[in-house]
Amino acid sequence: MHRRPVAPLIGGGQYYPERPMIRATARVLKNVIEVEVGSETWTGRPVESESPGLGPKLAALFSTQYVLDRPRSVADGRSLVSYRAKADEIRIVVGDDQWKTRSTTFGPMTIVYAGVEYTINERLTGRFAVLRGTEPVGVGQLGFRSCVIEQYPPALEGFLAHLALGYVIRTLTWEMFG
Repeated sequence: MHRRPVAPLIGGGQYYPERPMIRATARVLKNVIEVEVGSETWTGRPVESESPGLGPKLAALFSTQYVLDRPRSVADGRSLVSYRAKADEIRIVVGDDQWKTRSTTFGPMTIVYAGVEYTINERLTGRFAVLRGTEPVGVGQLGFRSCVIEQYPPALEGFLAHLALGYVIRTLTWEMFG
């Protein structure tokens, strides 16, 4: 498990408070995506990997639907995150709640969460910002099979962790079929 380095010292021998961070990383050889949310690690597995037999195991290698196990969740601790390449759409299902991104040809991606519309502005460099109106509520960076989101309010942590998983699934899909 990757740990962030300890924050640098400030005057008086004290450390800067650690900023919250979400890190989603694909472990390709294990065929899982690990999502570090604070001190917890959530694990995303392809839906097909839960079925026995060789056929589902092979299908899991090309999956765009992942079940996310969240160990300390109040509900059943499982959610579903998927990516649909044709619509460039990330879908998130947590219990009875469902969210999906909407893409436009030349505009930013949008998503409605808890009745509030968020805009996701992406750059070609892999950097992106999640905005409520014009105010950033999360800043992220896509890497090689990874996604990191920082600078977000604690109330959005679960939502943004699912979004980070969706971004990694999208990146893996582009690598496989792009």
